[in-house]
Amino acid sequence: MQNRKAVITGAGQGMGKAIALNFAQQGIHPVLVGRTRSKLDTVAEEIASLTGNQNTSIVIAVDLTDSTSMDELASVLAEDTIDILVNCAGDWLIKPLQETTDADFDHILGINLRAPYQLARLLLPNLKKSDNGSIINIGSLAAVESFGGISAYTAAKTGLRGLTGSLADELRPENIRVVMLSPSPADTPMRWAATPDMDANMLVQADTIADVVSMIINLPPSITVRHITLESMRLSIG
Repeated sequence: MQNRKAVITGAGQGMGKAIALNFAQQGIHPVLVGRTRSKLDTVAEEIASLTGNQNTSIVIAVDLTDSTSMDELASVLAEDTIDILVNCAGDWLIKPLQETTDADFDHILGINLRAPYQLARLLLPNLKKSDNGSIINIGSLAAVESFGGISAYTAAKTGLRGLTGSLADELRPENIRVVMLSPSPADTPMRWAATPDMDANMLVQADTIADVVSMIINLPPSITVRHITLESMRLSIG
């Protein structure tokens, strides 16, 4: 259980950043993955300041919608044991059906569903080396409840829930837990960009989400949980 390594996508801000900082405080080495290197570098500097070690984290800037970039990521990590994969990167789309283009749909499915699928496949050999492996997929309340105006996003996150369940069953013999954590709207830059007028009291804090992820990955080997939803008791949508 010592010197664990975790790949975290979307680690440059929001939930991904909170999870990376949480892991670093536990002595887990985060591999910070995202599209914008400057954001990842800032998080890496914060982790170094927190731990007093410049080598605690690794930064890999990757376009998660590009298969070649994904293959390069897997190549960089080919010899490593990966104990934890957190698929946190995602994008949000608020558009009625008639205004949602095929390109919109492809992008939302690409980042929210295809990328987690590809990363799980590409990094499975690394995860099999761990004595307590975990894949955590960050979902959404939209995969549990139905809300109008976000059909593409809902399709992606509902697909992610199905993927998570199937992989949980498939990888059980490998002692790799696969869990989907579905928060309601969270206090992140992506949320504020999408709904700037939302009541902050209705949001789940990114640090709270990180705490729940930490609980999951620290379960004893061979123990898992099923799909977890997390929401503010002040939440009111619709």
